[in-house]
Amino acid sequence: MNRFHSFALASLLLLTAQQALAKKEAPKAQAKPDEVVEIDTEDPAMKAAVKKAQATFDDFIKTASARNPNIGNISVRVALRDGKKLEYVWLAPFTILGKDRYRGTISALPTIVKKYQFSQQVHFKRADVVDWMYTEADTRIMRGNFTTCAQLAHAPESDIKELKKRYGLDCSR
Repeated sequence: MNRFHSFALASLLLLTAQQALAKKEAPKAQAKPDEVVEIDTEDPAMKAAVKKAQATFDDFIKTASARNPNIGNISVRVALRDGKKLEYVWLAPFTILGKDRYRGTISALPTIVKKYQFSQQVHFKRADVVDWMYTEADTRIMRGNFTTCAQLAHAPESDIKELKKRYGLDCSR
């Protein structure tokens, strides 16, 4: 398994863990953090993925705000900074506080930006968002998650098909 495939698989496993945590109403002490999966910001496919996430973010916010019972596992991936250090983490759940103001809960264990912790609430702005995702319950299709789709571009085709099928990841949009 190559490095990029490992990253993509770990991203999908992270989302599966998020989904499991979202379905359970267990105390935070029982929740176990996953590792953050780094993204290669110099990869042209990753740059395009971030650009696509930013371009579609307003539509995502409308969907996330609609309180549709068919939409679940709503998450955003943001850039967190600690001095010169930078790390990309998924936040779930998150709240819209106002125009360009949001707050979310870190759903993975940061490994680079040590001032942040699993389950910590952080504030962020739209400019910090590098990805978003949600799952449609009726179709079991995962929308968004463009950065994982970019990571999958480096994986063997057979593995890509299996991961997309298993997690309902739709990289066609």
